[in-house]
Amino acid sequence: MDKYEIARQASALPSRFAGRVPARTLESIQLMDEGGEYGELTIELAASLAAHHIPVTAAERDELLVLLQAMHMPTDPIAELNVRG
Repeated sequence: MDKYEIARQASALPSRFAGRVPARTLESIQLMDEGGEYGELTIELAASLAAHHIPVTAAERDELLVLLQAMHMPTDPIAELNVRG
């Protein structure tokens, strides 16, 4: 995955999870998106989803994992996600 694909996929995350994450998390990850901080955005989102036990699909979990791995970011929050369906 090249840097453009990483940016495209990570930029889509705030709007996809907007209705599920706390407002504070959404504001934070939107700012990270505007600043091009895609690694921080993805790990912050994954950590918030895990901390708040917000349900995610297996496909969403896998997408977050692939993005984190592509950016050489820690993947610890992935194991903590509340995967449903």
